[in-house]
Amino acid sequence: MKNLISYKNTFDLIILLMTVVGFFAVMETFILGKHYIIPTAILFLTIILGNLSYYGLQGRRVAKKILFWVFFLFDVHLFFALFFSVKYRAIFGSNFEIICIINIIAFSYLLFKYIKKNNLF
Repeated sequence: MKNLISYKNTFDLIILLMTVVGFFAVMETFILGKHYIIPTAILFLTIILGNLSYYGLQGRRVAKKILFWVFFLFDVHLFFALFFSVKYRAIFGSNFEIICIINIIAFSYLLFKYIKKNNLF
């Protein structure tokens, strides 16, 4: 597991971070919120994301391809949000275009590097 932080594992690490956040969100809603149905749905997504991250960090091509497509769809979502989003424009105000364009460029670059380092296509 040397070179854990590299372009080869960028999306695996992002999903791992989301898994940790999801785990703590489930614990918080179970313990403090006394809710049981909603945390179960969050737990389901957390388990799926955790498995994707685990197998992606092991170098399994199926997990790498699924992670690629998840982040490709996220990048396309950002692109369309640049033109059609009302909610995010209200939240970020006049800085929305700059924030969105920087994120589109950053995730497109990470997608390109992820494909090349993992030889996905």
